[in-house]
Amino acid sequence: MKKKIPKIILILSFIPYAFVLLYGVYSAFFGFEFFATSYGFQGFSDSIIIMTILLCYFPVIPICLIYQLVYLTVLIIKNRHNVPKKTVLWISSVIALILIIIAVSFIHF
Repeated sequence: MKKKIPKIILILSFIPYAFVLLYGVYSAFFGFEFFATSYGFQGFSDSIIIMTILLCYFPVIPICLIYQLVYLTVLIIKNRHNVPKKTVLWISSVIALILIIIAVSFIHF
């Protein structure tokens, strides 16, 4: 069970992307009202952009993305090379730190 928890969390980390996509499809058919109501592809694209910005403002998508990248890094390093666990954790934490620094550098208040 202990080995299945990271895989379950990885699968759950894709839920925000699915939510944004499904909300975009919903908005394409029933309209998306931001400044004016838009339908079709315009409603789809507007809702995806607004919801993605909203989920990045409340850091849901960045946290999910960081977890996915760290999980894949750990998976690749452990399967390709016989690297100690401590080294894998250091490498994944450095990658996560770099991603956080890049994400914070794009935030303008």
